[in-house]
Amino acid sequence: MNKLAVNLGVIATILLITGCASNDISDSSAIDSKSSYIIDDTHSQPLEVAGEINGITRDSSKENKLVNPIKIPISMLSKDVKDIRFVEVEENSSLQDKVEAIINFISHEAFNDLPIKVTVYGSETAKVELVEPTDIENSRVSWKDDYLNEYAKEYTVNAIIKNIIQEGHKGTWIKNVQLYYEDELISLD
Repeated sequence: MNKLAVNLGVIATILLITGCASNDISDSSAIDSKSSYIIDDTHSQPLEVAGEINGITRDSSKENKLVNPIKIPISMLSKDVKDIRFVEVEENSSLQDKVEAIINFISHEAFNDLPIKVTVYGSETAKVELVEPTDIENSRVSWKDDYLNEYAKEYTVNAIIKNIIQEGHKGTWIKNVQLYYEDELISLD
């Protein structure tokens, strides 16, 4: 009886591992974002992925090695579990580039690559605009219907604002985020 239980446990484990395994590199493990790499904390070196994110074409054949990389933590909520990932950017890159790297990662990981525009004013304020896809009739997702509805709006606002503000960051960083949709400031009323 004990051998049967052990065998069933081994079989279930193998089936679970096989079902969850993937033969290709998933976009969530590494995404090239302009002059930065988005990685999770399990990789010792950034992985490159070809493709297009927010209209920017990525080429995995380029050798873009970061000279002085820094890791910016990104907090993602996945199935009610807080998952910390990292965006790796050049230390000397502008605040605009660093915030854009965060936004590109969030757009890809949490919002189905929906377009987001960000503009940094001075050294403390970021204006973030949630932009509907240009072909809204043929798009599977939209900001209004999927992420700004009564059920998802709070998650959307928190995911964007908390990851941009980076409370633990030392040095000059964003302190205020203005989040807009269709030229209207989004609030959680």
